[in-house]
Amino acid sequence: MISNGFFKPMNRKLHLSCIVGILALTGCAAPGPSVPFQSGKNLAAARAAVQSCSAAASKGGATTLTTSYIGSVLGLGVVGPIVVASNQRSIRDKGAAQAADKCLAEQGYIRRDLTTAEVQALNSRNRAERRVLLNHLIGGGSVQSLGPRG
Repeated sequence: MISNGFFKPMNRKLHLSCIVGILALTGCAAPGPSVPFQSGKNLAAARAAVQSCSAAASKGGATTLTTSYIGSVLGLGVVGPIVVASNQRSIRDKGAAQAADKCLAEQGYIRRDLTTAEVQALNSRNRAERRVLLNHLIGGGSVQSLGPRG
């Protein structure tokens, strides 16, 4: 049995489970490049939806970080906040992304993670071509269905 200083002595397996759980939670990275997807929508509509969700995303990131600090103290004692502090940016980003996803889902959008080929296609195009490709991806298309330089 070990004691974390705040609570009754904990079973060693339970304590290790808490450590692994907190580390797994704090190590989660925010999602990669993505677009909000809704059939028939375009870049302008998606941009407006994302902007309307920015406050919810910011609040979600802060809430997730606060919850992580509280959970880390309960699970790891004094060491917990150190673990969270070293990962606070990724924790906040993950919470913000989840809150934005929830807000966008209420408007009928879902997160569509971009493939490596789609990211490369976007990066290789000029501004006007990127806009066309983003409109196509947001509406449900793919790089292949758009053509070589659509």
